[in-house]
Amino acid sequence: MAWRCMVLKEGRTGLKGDDDFKIEEGSEDDGEQWAGGHVLKVMRSEGIMDAVVIVSRWYGGVMLGPVRFTHIQDCAREVCQVFRVEDEMQDCISTLKSLDDILADLRDELAKIKVASSHSNQEYNSGTKLRPTKDYSALKNSLDVVKARRQISAREKSIENVKKLISEQRDVSSPVHTPN
Repeated sequence: MAWRCMVLKEGRTGLKGDDDFKIEEGSEDDGEQWAGGHVLKVMRSEGIMDAVVIVSRWYGGVMLGPVRFTHIQDCAREVCQVFRVEDEMQDCISTLKSLDDILADLRDELAKIKVASSHSNQEYNSGTKLRPTKDYSALKNSLDVVKARRQISAREKSIENVKKLISEQRDVSSPVHTPN
C-alpha cells in the first residue's frame, strides 16, 4: 500500500497559499519487498493526492518473478484513474449545484422585474424556500464527466441569457429622458 496527503506545515494556517502545505507520503510492503514503492510511484505519476491505495496479492502456486510488479502497478493505476474520475465528477456536481442556485436567483430577479414593470398591483412571491434541489445521483453513478461538463456549459449559457433578459427588461422599464 501507499499513501499521499497534502498537509499543513507546522505553524501554518493554509491562508498564505501553497507554501503553507507539504506532501506527506509513504508506503508499506507487508512482506512483498518493493511493492509499496511501486504503488507510490504510480500514485505520483497519476497525480493522486489525499488517498491511500491498497493492492492485495496472493500466491496462486506459480512464481511470477518480477512481472508481479507490473501487475501491482497496473492494478494501482486502474484504481487511481477511477479515483480521479470520481473526484472530477464530484467537482462537476458541486459546480452544477452552485450554478443551479445562481440561475434560480437570476430567474427570481427577472420575475420581480417583470411584475414591477407590468405596473399592476401584483406582488411577486419568491419561491426560494420551496425550491427543489436537483438530484444528480444518476449522473454521479454514471461517472460520465463529459455529460457533466456539457451540463455545466448549458447552465453557464442559461445564466448569460437570463442576465441579458434582466438587462433588457431593466432598459424597457426605466424611463427614457430625452433632451429638449
